[in-house]
Amino acid sequence: MSKNILELKGVSYRYKGTELDEYVFKDLDFTFEPGKSYTIKGRSGSGKTTLLSLISGLEPNYGGSIKYKGEELSDINLDTYRNTHIGIVFQSYNLLPHLSAVENIILSMDINGQKIDDKRAKAIELMKKVGLQEKYADRRVLKLSGGEQQRVAIARSLAYDPDMIVADEPTGNLDRETEDEIMEIFSDLAHKQNKCVIIVSHSENISKSADKVYTLKLNK
Repeated sequence: MSKNILELKGVSYRYKGTELDEYVFKDLDFTFEPGKSYTIKGRSGSGKTTLLSLISGLEPNYGGSIKYKGEELSDINLDTYRNTHIGIVFQSYNLLPHLSAVENIILSMDINGQKIDDKRAKAIELMKKVGLQEKYADRRVLKLSGGEQQRVAIARSLAYDPDMIVADEPTGNLDRETEDEIMEIFSDLAHKQNKCVIIVSHSENISKSADKVYTLKLNK
C-alpha cells in the first residue's frame, strides 16, 4: 500500500473560455507523505496558487489524476474533503473581522459539525498549541498583530484535526522573526503531529526548512 497521502499524476491546468486559452502547467507528477513538510515554489505566473486550489478541492477542472489516500478527488465529496481532511491557511488570514479569535476557531468546528462538549476550551487549547495565550481569546482579530492573526488562522485550520495543511504564502505579510516562528509551528505539525504540510511560498527561508521542494516553471 502506498505511503503517500496525496498523489498527482500528469496534472495539467489551463484557462478556458477566455482569450488566455493556454496551459498554466502540464504533466505534474508530485507525491506527498504524512509527517513531512513540502514547499511549492516558482516565479509569478507559474501556477503555484492554482495548484494549491486543485489540491484543496477548490478548483475541480484539471487534467490528469489527483488522489487522496488512493481515491480520485473527482470521486470524493469535495465539501467533506475540505471540511474534514484538509486545512487551508491563507496569506491574508481570511478571518472574520467581527469575531474574536476564539469565535473564528469555533466557527470552523461548527462548519465541520464536530460534536465537542466544550468548544471554547478546545479552541483555547488549539490557540496555545500555536503559541497564543488565553488572554487573546476574546480579542477581535483586527486587534491582533499579523503574526497573531496567522496563528489564529492556523489554529482554525486544525479545529477538525485534518490530515493535511496547505498554506498559500502564509508568511508573506510577516517579518523574518515572525516567519521563523510560524514555520516552527508548521514543522511541528509535520514532524510531531504527523501531518502533511504543503506550503506555497517565494521565501528561500521557507524552502530551506522544507523536507522537499517542488519547483513550478513558467509554461511557455
